[in-house]
Amino acid sequence: MVDFLGHSLSGVVASFFFILLTVKRPEEFRVVGPAGPILARVGEDALLSCRLLPQRPAARLEVRWYRSEPSTQVLFASRDGAEAPEEQAEGYRGRVQWVEDGVAQGRVALKMDNIRPADDGQYWCGVREGDYYGETSLLLSVAGLGSAPLIHMEGAVEGELQLVCTAEGWFPEPQVHWEDSRGDKLLNFSQYHVQAEDGLFYVESTLVLRNASTETVSCFVHNPVLAEQKESAISIAEKLQTELASLRVIGPSQPLLVRVGEDIQLPCDLSPEVSARSMEVRWVRSHRHPAVHVYVDGDHVPGGQMAEYRGRTVLVTNDIGAGRLTLRIRDARTSDDGPFRCLFEKDGVYQEKILDLRIVGVGSSPRITWEELQGGDIQLMCTSEGWFPEPHVQWRDAEGKPVLSFPTVLPGGDGLFQVQAPLLVTNGSVANVTCSISNPLLGEEKAATFSLSDSRMTFSWAALLMLGLVLLVAAGLTTWKSGRTVDGTLDPKTAHPELILSEGAKHETFGHSFNQAPHSNVETYSGPWASSQIGARSRRGR
Repeated sequence: MVDFLGHSLSGVVASFFFILLTVKRPEEFRVVGPAGPILARVGEDALLSCRLLPQRPAARLEVRWYRSEPSTQVLFASRDGAEAPEEQAEGYRGRVQWVEDGVAQGRVALKMDNIRPADDGQYWCGVREGDYYGETSLLLSVAGLGSAPLIHMEGAVEGELQLVCTAEGWFPEPQVHWEDSRGDKLLNFSQYHVQAEDGLFYVESTLVLRNASTETVSCFVHNPVLAEQKESAISIAEKLQTELASLRVIGPSQPLLVRVGEDIQLPCDLSPEVSARSMEVRWVRSHRHPAVHVYVDGDHVPGGQMAEYRGRTVLVTNDIGAGRLTLRIRDARTSDDGPFRCLFEKDGVYQEKILDLRIVGVGSSPRITWEELQGGDIQLMCTSEGWFPEPHVQWRDAEGKPVLSFPTVLPGGDGLFQVQAPLLVTNGSVANVTCSISNPLLGEEKAATFSLSDSRMTFSWAALLMLGLVLLVAAGLTTWKSGRTVDGTLDPKTAHPELILSEGAKHETFGHSFNQAPHSNVETYSGPWASSQIGARSRRGR
């Protein structure tokens, strides 16, 4: 009987809690969104929408639209029917509008103007009434069709053709493939994608044909989200008959050496001579886009120029009628080091020349500091900065023989290399050593010499002079005290003013100085002995 009553009571309690959990309070609701992604094209408008279930007016509720990636960003916020612009993220001000249609039926919608690639991603719609809060997420899928592909052909060299297909303004990253005249896919040689500052993609695909023929080749660029594509075709026979196909671009065959901070000169000429006024001339690094400099129809085209070259390039066109052009780049930097490609293009055919630019920098003269260790050993440190490329560092003894050391060479914030070369000199192992740093491309060297014997002699004389100075000052103080009366004034009968040393007289008596860090035995030469023992020399290799 007791068991029966216990089971009955448990069943009643369980039923009571089940009713509490399943019966919602009148103010509770759910926030639901669209079943699938919302598709929006670049440059058009998009409608972001969610709704309340069961239906109820949403005008007086607290509403928030926000993004969870890359960080929480508020698109729109309202309380009691009034917008809260102070919460809105900068990138959405003036771009989003509250859609009032359907608010009475619980519809919460935003219209976003001028869709950009950066708008692609997940969004959240949140609604609060009192202590109850509900939210849902939706996915905005942004897509954009860019330009039709352009096919550029390099003139045939020993029966081999290189075709380059380029297109820009696509989102998301497009797919590219080649087909021959029969519709068979061709294996591309390389493919390159880059996302521009506006978020749109540029694509460059290269195809190499081992046997030049008369067939037509097509390039296709496909958008995977829109399932749409654009294509272009090229007739190889026609392109081989164009003017530029029979020309070639010539330039320096040896590397161009330019010092850091100087101007760079990149010359390119057409051979045989022909006017380049109606051609597109482009200087690039590894790919056609973004470019170092672009010249079209007699003027510089800033669009698509690499950020690091904006305001630094000037095209010298004095001899453009003869096909001779020179690109001048101001203020050479370490990032400019490497190959540059000069391209002349006309009627879809281009010819190019690769120039090898080597940036060089000769740094500061080596500076040697030393620290005396326990047991009489000395730790030397040779430092210098401002070198490019990575310099060669070597310690040598008095006979010019290399001394084993382990230098550290690290790039600084400006790309120039800094050198730290330690060397442990054991007691009596060497008389003097030289730290030399050289540029491997220029053959220029800077060096400094450290004399062990003179350094110890200098240290001994410095100690003796310091001791003498202390004794002299002590004697002066004694004389000063003995030459005063009871009230502290000088006694002209016993005073010796010539023994009262000023601070200036102390330095003059010392004769040289050491710059010493507090609580350290590290010595840096700066006195007259240092100038005779540590010198910097520079020589240019032939």
